Amino acid sequence: MTTISSREFLLNPAHYFNLAKRENLAVKRGSVVFQITVKPQKACAWTALSERFGWTVEELKSISPSKDPYWDNPRNVEELLQRDKDRKEGKNPIVATLRTSEDIKSYLGLTDEDLD
Repeated sequence: MTTISSREFLLNPAHYFNLAKRENLAVKRGSVVFQITVKPQKACAWTALSERFGWTVEELKSISPSKDPYWDNPRNVEELLQRDKDRKEGKNPIVATLRTSEDIKSYLGLTDEDLD
């Protein structure tokens, strides 16, 4: 067990909290010693209830690298896959890929005189 003064603890609390994760830590203030213990926190009320009643909690596998919850909904993923399939089959005439200024002018039906 490592014992430190309250002053040491106040000067660098992050270091001592990390130390408390690895070993027992005591902070002495005057004649009183406080022991710091690490206790895992419950994730949420659902976790506590599931443990009590034996429910299972499944972690969602997000296809989004940023864990965007929009993609956790199977309907949204299905819509994206359907749009991609339609695009590959050429079924969606609304989509246009415009890469150059000439493409934009052509798509909008503009001529150089319209832009003057």
